[in-house]
Amino acid sequence: LEVLGLNALNWSKEALLLRQRVNFVNAHQMEFPDFSDEYLLENMDEWLAPYLSGITTLRACQNLDFYNILLGQMSFEQTQLLDTLAPTKLKVASGSNIAIDYTNIKQPVLAVRLQEMFGTQSTPTVLGGKVKLMIHLLSPASRPMQVTQDLENFWKNTYEEVKKELRGKYKKHYWPDDPLTAIATSKTKKHM
Repeated sequence: LEVLGLNALNWSKEALLLRQRVNFVNAHQMEFPDFSDEYLLENMDEWLAPYLSGITTLRACQNLDFYNILLGQMSFEQTQLLDTLAPTKLKVASGSNIAIDYTNIKQPVLAVRLQEMFGTQSTPTVLGGKVKLMIHLLSPASRPMQVTQDLENFWKNTYEEVKKELRGKYKKHYWPDDPLTAIATSKTKKHM
């Protein structure tokens, strides 16, 4: 297994997200178990070996629940703290719960449709307010239009241009003149 590496294991999306969230928190000097590739590879005897009794093939390994195996490396307090510091989702102004992407351990990303952020004055944060999310503002077709860590500046200086560019293309969608007082929505104008 050490030769094949961690990718040979069957990591669920949930297990990968847990690893990314813990690695993100650890990158900011928190004391959580080390879920980095290097550590997990070098210390399989500690975290993985207890689950391998009776397992003799890599194929049999594919049925292991790595999410719960990793969760077992953390205390209840640590899992609670992780949910506070690095939540899996963020409830945005429209009421939708949007997944946060922790693939880049230095800079988590929130990809969200622009209309769902109306009324949001400042950039959402994680890690107890210490790290601003990189916001990928998406078109109604979920295509990235703008990337910012400064929503306030975006609303003041860039929104007008984006609105002009997209209003013609997405006529059914809501493009208010004042995005800060507008009601966030995940719907088209007809369904508001």
